Amino acid sequence: MPKPSTGNSLDTDMPLMITGQNQLTVDELMNWNGHSRDYSIVQCIGGTGKIAAQNHEFSIREGTALIMFPEVTYRYDNLSDSLLFDCLSFNGYLLPRFLHTLQIGELRAFKPDGMLHILLHEITLALQSRHKDQIWHISALLYMLLVRLTIDGDRYGAYERSDARLKLGGLVTFIKQNYHQDISLSMLAQQMNVTEQHLNRIFKKEFQMTPLDYLTRYRLLKAKEMLVHDAGITAHEIARAVGFNSASYFGSVFKKYEGISPIELRKQYQG
Repeated sequence: MPKPSTGNSLDTDMPLMITGQNQLTVDELMNWNGHSRDYSIVQCIGGTGKIAAQNHEFSIREGTALIMFPEVTYRYDNLSDSLLFDCLSFNGYLLPRFLHTLQIGELRAFKPDGMLHILLHEITLALQSRHKDQIWHISALLYMLLVRLTIDGDRYGAYERSDARLKLGGLVTFIKQNYHQDISLSMLAQQMNVTEQHLNRIFKKEFQMTPLDYLTRYRLLKAKEMLVHDAGITAHEIARAVGFNSASYFGSVFKKYEGISPIELRKQYQG
């Protein structure tokens, strides 16, 4: 199985780096893990099953994500005919000590929603950049992802059992499906049948940001995807497509979060 490289001579000296991105069946994942020296984040995109390592076992279904270590024996139980994973492999000289400090063990399950979802997509998008500083940007995103995983990962079991979490998950899905619409905090609170203040409080507790901040970050993620993948669409058209009422406001928000203008970002991906 080919493993895409970032193609940078600095790879071997990087403290944290993405080493590849693949789509794997469970059989390929078993073979991959048995021979790779890399760490992996795998997300189930189809099928159901179980995975275990030492004293940990987790059920797997679409949306479940796991962080896996090299040279650790994992046991799989494929409960459906096809079990498919997106796999993001990573490494770096700092990684073993960093993961130990973060108390991330041989098998960690999590649900990539909230900021985790955005960071995973940010990494996938950044891998397509031709900018000279791409490798440093990806390394920074990986750092943020692992730190966020430490914050959110221990809550996985509680997440699966909590009605409140399930409702918030439904709200996140609503945002993803309707981000291009005119969405207010009042509208989101109505979706949950709670007050605006209560929604802000419980959402921030679970995702470390307000629902409107998540909406903004998700809109910017979709805007970046359009900037990268469709050279013919203008910034004004993108602004309207992702839910901003004016191109100037979109530009100011984009620069606030990304540090550059939408057009400057597009240039980075065009080489």
